[in-house]
Amino acid sequence: MQNFVQVVWNGRNLTALKDFWTENCINHAMSCTENCGIDALRVYHESFFDDFFAAFPDIQIEIVQQVAEGDRVVSYIISHGKHSGSFYGIAPTGRSISTSVIRIDRVQDGKIAEHWSVSDAAGLMQQLQS
Repeated sequence: MQNFVQVVWNGRNLTALKDFWTENCINHAMSCTENCGIDALRVYHESFFDDFFAAFPDIQIEIVQQVAEGDRVVSYIISHGKHSGSFYGIAPTGRSISTSVIRIDRVQDGKIAEHWSVSDAAGLMQQLQS
């Protein structure tokens, strides 16, 4: 998980997804029914990169706490960055933001096979609009 965050998210390297996820992975964080497989995962991450990383180009993502039990890994993640691009219709504010995510991953043979997450989207939007 720590390498995934550093390489894919902080390193902005989508080609490395296959190194961290199983081919038949399931991403329960996706809102659509097409949430299975590495290709669907790539589409999800591309939209995340296009929206989130475009609006916060200097964003840095850090795992603050992590617990593993059996085949599950729970991570508490905080992201810090400056709002420098449009984000869901909100013009750049120049504000520094901090947002958090709790994610649960099921690991199989050293790769992520299933993923769930909850993010503080309301808190992020509040920071941008206050």
